[in-house]
Amino acid sequence: MLCVRRDDYTAASSWRLLDWCMTRGADEFTLGFLGPPYVPGTTWAELDELLAPFRRRVASAGDRWMLTGESAAVLQDMLPNGLLGSVAGPAAVRDPAVYRGGVLMLSVESDAGVGTLSLQDDDEASLARAGLPVHRGGTSCCT
Repeated sequence: MLCVRRDDYTAASSWRLLDWCMTRGADEFTLGFLGPPYVPGTTWAELDELLAPFRRRVASAGDRWMLTGESAAVLQDMLPNGLLGSVAGPAAVRDPAVYRGGVLMLSVESDAGVGTLSLQDDDEASLARAGLPVHRGGTSCCT
């Protein structure tokens, strides 16, 4: 298992990790939210409207959105502290997860500031070539 840590990335540099995922075939993402979703007039309703063009419904898995250059830009606006950043506010977006072909590729725990990568083929070598910091090990590497 490979992990990424908030301490290794600035808010701005954390988006390089999302870019890397996209170059390696990531095509969907999910988000968690603090606060009541789907209530008109809330921060979530505004965020939901921004994500609406990218929505894909997945039975039993909640909402998933297409991961494109445009949706990545929306994510950057929604997560001002970066992909691995902490969250704040009553309707904060949290815990982004990135999927490649329906399979989880990157799962972030926003409160802990860590992410777990599920890799294929030469993904690990590609991370190294991209200069993206990762840690090897079990669950202890992510704490």
